[in-house]
Amino acid sequence: MVRTFQKKDERTGIVNLEIDKRTLPKKKPHNVKDLNFARNLPPECNNCPFRPIEKGGNDLCTEYKEDSLCVIRKDIAKLVDKYGGRTLDLMEVEFHNNFEKLMFFEKLEDYKGELNPEVTKRINSLNNLGKIINEIKTKRDTVEVTEKTTLSQDEIHEIARTVKLTRDIFDES
Repeated sequence: MVRTFQKKDERTGIVNLEIDKRTLPKKKPHNVKDLNFARNLPPECNNCPFRPIEKGGNDLCTEYKEDSLCVIRKDIAKLVDKYGGRTLDLMEVEFHNNFEKLMFFEKLEDYKGELNPEVTKRINSLNNLGKIINEIKTKRDTVEVTEKTTLSQDEIHEIARTVKLTRDIFDES
């Protein structure tokens, strides 16, 4: 509940009605924490439905940053915390650097003839990083077509068939 009070201007003597700022909510609406559980959050902030209103969203996201990665998604947030930076370019550089380190550790594994747990860790981190980079670079267009066929004129017997087509578009940037 927002409360107001009357404040008298000492110079002019005019009484104004002002909002008591102590009673204003300190956070965005309660839906913001629910974004952590939102499904199908895009990996990039530019495509998010929760971006600011002037960018075409509904202004619920407090972590929005133009041309950057979504840190509300837990998988991306872990990678951003681990590798730093919220841009795709930094993620790709980190992927290539980790790949070179992985190749080095695999050579050491071959020379020693025993498995190294460091290699398994690096493979898992590269796998996760590669999936996110692929998801960011691949845009999906989905078209759904529904066909209904009536069997008889007297009774209502319909057969419906839905066909869903998905096309992956690879971003060349």
